[in-house]
Amino acid sequence: MADERRTRGEAVPGVPALVLAASLFAAGPLHAQTTALGSDQGSGQGFGQGSGQLLGQAADPALAGPLPGGRDPGTFALRASNPALQGGLPRGLSRPGAAARFGARPRTPPQRRTRQPTTAVTRQATQQGVADDLRLRPTVQIPVAGLPDIAAAAPLLRRRTIDPLDPYAPLGIRVGSLTLFPALQQSVGYDSNPDRSIYRRGSLALRSQGELRVESDWSSHSLAGELRGGYFSYPDNRNANRPDGDGAMRLRLDVARDTKVDVEGRYAISTQRAGSPDLNVQVRDRPLVAAYGGTVGVTQAFNRLQVTVAGLVDRQTFENAQLTDGTVLRQDDRNANQFGLRLRTGYEIRPGFTPFVDTLLDTRVHDFAVDQFGLRRDSDGITVRAGSSFEFSRLLTGEVSGGYLARRYADSRLRDITGPVIDGSVTWAATALTSVRLGASTGVIETIVPGASGILTRTAVAELTHDLRRNLRLTLTGTLISNDYQGTSIREQGYSAGVKLDYRLNRWLGVRASYARELLSSTAVGSSYHSDTYLLGVRVNP
Repeated sequence: MADERRTRGEAVPGVPALVLAASLFAAGPLHAQTTALGSDQGSGQGFGQGSGQLLGQAADPALAGPLPGGRDPGTFALRASNPALQGGLPRGLSRPGAAARFGARPRTPPQRRTRQPTTAVTRQATQQGVADDLRLRPTVQIPVAGLPDIAAAAPLLRRRTIDPLDPYAPLGIRVGSLTLFPALQQSVGYDSNPDRSIYRRGSLALRSQGELRVESDWSSHSLAGELRGGYFSYPDNRNANRPDGDGAMRLRLDVARDTKVDVEGRYAISTQRAGSPDLNVQVRDRPLVAAYGGTVGVTQAFNRLQVTVAGLVDRQTFENAQLTDGTVLRQDDRNANQFGLRLRTGYEIRPGFTPFVDTLLDTRVHDFAVDQFGLRRDSDGITVRAGSSFEFSRLLTGEVSGGYLARRYADSRLRDITGPVIDGSVTWAATALTSVRLGASTGVIETIVPGASGILTRTAVAELTHDLRRNLRLTLTGTLISNDYQGTSIREQGYSAGVKLDYRLNRWLGVRASYARELLSSTAVGSSYHSDTYLLGVRVNP
């Protein structure tokens, strides 16, 4: 042991070979020698230098931690128990009997590896499959990188809205952002007086009718309206065949938060009855009367104050009448255009209650300055009304107004028309099954009766609807009419009453039965009449 601590210059010639061989064999897997190497700093350093020369590597004392590939000098003593370190010694030092000659305990030589330990361990960890238990591994969702493109995304499926309170209501037809509610009805029945004249002549009645209701589903603007048209056919009295119809479409454009534009188009088609004072002759067919027009208005809100300015344009045309002897009675002198300007100012006192003042200025211009009797029937009018729109708990909604009208004619022989006006419409939801609608209107319509400047007409309507069952509805209607021919003694009073029963088999098919009675009493000779109409038909809502 003393010779091991000497330097090379002081060693005795011939002894270094023996010392080197003893040092190599002393590095075997002996527990006592491992303990001694771990406690003797000087011998550890000398062993490290010698082993580095034998393995062909330079040992750097400045390196901290184990060397790559398990070649740490401090772990060579554990080579027998570390499989990754076996096979690192020269073949000649691991043969049996070599350790016995130096007094070491014989051991079983380790199995020789075919590749380097580092490569084997690395490939085993990276290439060999690992059996995972899915129950012990949580599912991790891959995070979304970026937002989806809304413009390129597929459109959402829009379902039809279903009214939960009316399981038999039609679903309509979806066209883009509009919903169309068409309806077709074919009825057959009997009419006791198709001509609506003093001479009653009953006939079988066939009624064909079509309707279209439009509703929009827009985020800001709105489009809604109803169009109706029908035709009465009387096989036993073909001269009484006639069409009828009416409708209106309303468009609201929300220009800004406090500004909106309202556009409305309207039309009405009817016929003249043979006993009308404007005809006062027997005609072969019933002449058509068509009225159509539009309104464009702007509403500006100043906090609770609302101001509306609107322009109105309407036209009314009359078809020439063909008499029973074949001659033609011209009526184109009755065609006229009406232009109007409306100013309405309302103030919302509280939500659902807005009093207003409405002023309408209009002028009527005929196609011919002078009619067939030599009268100039152009006129100017003004109507001033005051009222309020209201909504109380959604049970009572509507608008009621009253005022005064005045109309002055271009011909001094025609008397001016003045009088009070009452207009309004009220809907009352009495119960979940019963609703009541009331309405009234006042206006002046044109006439060609000699000496009469116009007809001051007043109308009142009432409608009661009650659901007897979920698919069985009863409707009662009533109308009162009063016509006053200004400047003459002609007065007309009349009413109409009806009942309808709708039985809906499903959402698109139903059966309707109706009865209507009309009565008109007039001071003009041969102008009064009354009639009864019975109809039974099938109604289809595609």
